[in-house]
Amino acid sequence: MAGLSSIASVGELGLRSRKKAKRRDEIIAAAAILFARQGIDQTSMADIAAAAGISIPTVFNYFGSKDGVLIALISDGTSDAREQDRDQHWREGADLGTLMVELYVRVSRRTLEIADKRLWRYAESAVIRHPTTELALQYQGISDALVDVVAEFIDSLELRLRHGQVVSAPFMARLFQDVWMPCFLSFITHEEQSLAAHEVMLRERMLPLVDMLFDESCAKAPQRKGKCA
Repeated sequence: MAGLSSIASVGELGLRSRKKAKRRDEIIAAAAILFARQGIDQTSMADIAAAAGISIPTVFNYFGSKDGVLIALISDGTSDAREQDRDQHWREGADLGTLMVELYVRVSRRTLEIADKRLWRYAESAVIRHPTTELALQYQGISDALVDVVAEFIDSLELRLRHGQVVSAPFMARLFQDVWMPCFLSFITHEEQSLAAHEVMLRERMLPLVDMLFDESCAKAPQRKGKCA
C-alpha cells in the first residue's frame, strides 16, 4: 500500500507540473496577443490576467513582472527557433559567406515570428536603459546562446584563415554577431525595412569579411570537418 501511495504522489506531482506548465504557456500566449495589439507600455498585468482568465496575483507568481513575461516570451521563442533551425545552417554547394548570411537572415526572420518589431525595440531599449536588471541579464543570455549556436556551426566546418591559422570558432562567432547586430537594430528600428533589404545589408557587410579573413578554397567551397581539400 505504501508503494501505491508513493506512485500516486508522483503521479499527482506530474499532473500539477503539467498544469503549471500549461498555465504558464497560456499566460505567455495571452500576453503575446496583447503586446502585438496594443504595445507593451499600454498592456498591464491586469490586462494579461484578464486575457488569460486568471487572477492578477497568479500572473505575478509565475513571472514577477511584465518584463518577466516579456523575457519568457522571447526566451521560449528563440530557444525553439534555435533547435528547429540547427540542421538548416548547412547547405551543400553554398559558399561560406552565403551560409553565414542565410543563417543570420533565418535568425532575423524568426524574431518576427516570435514578436513584432515594436516588441524587439522595447526589449533592446530596456536593456540599454537598465543594463543590470533581470531582463537585461536574461536578454544577454539569449544573445550568448545565439553566439554558441553560430560557434557550433563554424566548428563543424573545416576552415582556415588566410594566414594559415586554424579558426577559433567562438571568436569568429562573436565577430559575425558584432556584424549582424547593427543590421538587426536597423531592421527593427525601421518598420518599412523588409527582410529582403535586411539580407542585402548583411551581404554587403558579411561577404567582404569572409573574403578578407578565410582561406579562399575553404571560403568558396566549405566542407564538413575532415573533407576540406
